[in-house]
Amino acid sequence: METRFEETIPSIPLRKTSLVWTKIAVAATILFALSIAFYFYNIPYKTGIAPREQLSQSKINPVHQKAMLTLADGRRITLDEAENGEIAEQGGVIITKTKDGQLVYEGSANEGSVTEKSTTEGSASTAAARGNAPNKIETPKGGQYQVNLPDGTKVWLNAASSLSYPVSFTGDKREVKLLGEAYFEVAKNKNMPFVVYSKGQEVEVLGTHFNVNAYPDEAKTKTTLLEGSVKVKLLVAKGTALLKPGQQSVYEGDQLDVNAIDVAEVIAWKEGYFLFQDEDIRSIMRKIARWYDVEIVYAANISPKEIGGRISRNKSLDYVLRTLSRTDKFNFKVEGRRVTVMP
Repeated sequence: METRFEETIPSIPLRKTSLVWTKIAVAATILFALSIAFYFYNIPYKTGIAPREQLSQSKINPVHQKAMLTLADGRRITLDEAENGEIAEQGGVIITKTKDGQLVYEGSANEGSVTEKSTTEGSASTAAARGNAPNKIETPKGGQYQVNLPDGTKVWLNAASSLSYPVSFTGDKREVKLLGEAYFEVAKNKNMPFVVYSKGQEVEVLGTHFNVNAYPDEAKTKTTLLEGSVKVKLLVAKGTALLKPGQQSVYEGDQLDVNAIDVAEVIAWKEGYFLFQDEDIRSIMRKIARWYDVEIVYAANISPKEIGGRISRNKSLDYVLRTLSRTDKFNFKVEGRRVTVMP
């Protein structure tokens, strides 16, 4: 049976009453809320460690906008350290970092040079680039980033993921390679399908919104469609699936299955929160490990148990673990960047 938790306490609508009683009710509500907050703050993980000591050990926050960009000539730019504005130019395509943490490609690419903006001695370095040699953006654990590709396609890259793509799309297909997880809003072009190559499969679309989860440490590769249509084709085993909105293909071993899915759960990471529905603790902790860049270990007697609930990804690791511990199914011990899961 699934055990659920709630991150917030739902509010109770107030009835009409006198101004005095309204003020009293508001004061009482605030006092009650503070009492509840104090109570949960002081709940230990049942590990024998004092709450405040446990908190000091587990105050790990997510990083958010963090990524490394590798240009066609091999130069690498740490995006979270780069200044806003133009950061590089490749054969007519301008690469810009926006103030809200996006990487934007603009212009019409052609064969030419790659120029990276440099603040060192006020100079710019230039190297030859062959046609459409790919760029690559990589997010570390604890980071994510958004890329606007030259064709207008928008890509949100989750933590511990990478995307390789050309500076401009030529030929009869727009091809990219994904490792990890990303959400795509593909610009429509009926004459040039957009193809995503990921672990063991390719996803072909004309213009649509979909999510691909293809982490190396996950047994399953999942493709979820929100809008339009996509065709999923296995690269090694035989199998093809045409998805409709609200459907998810699951590739494992040599099997490709299609199921109806709650898309809100799939794209929760893009919207800034974790959403678990009948999910095993090990699957949950893999997501937490990627987002907070921590190592997860398990006590020998941990058994599979399903958990459901929602937590903001903007919260500290301590907050997330405290929320999970309210299920009374698991307890946690944090030592540095190692989290031990215990019954």
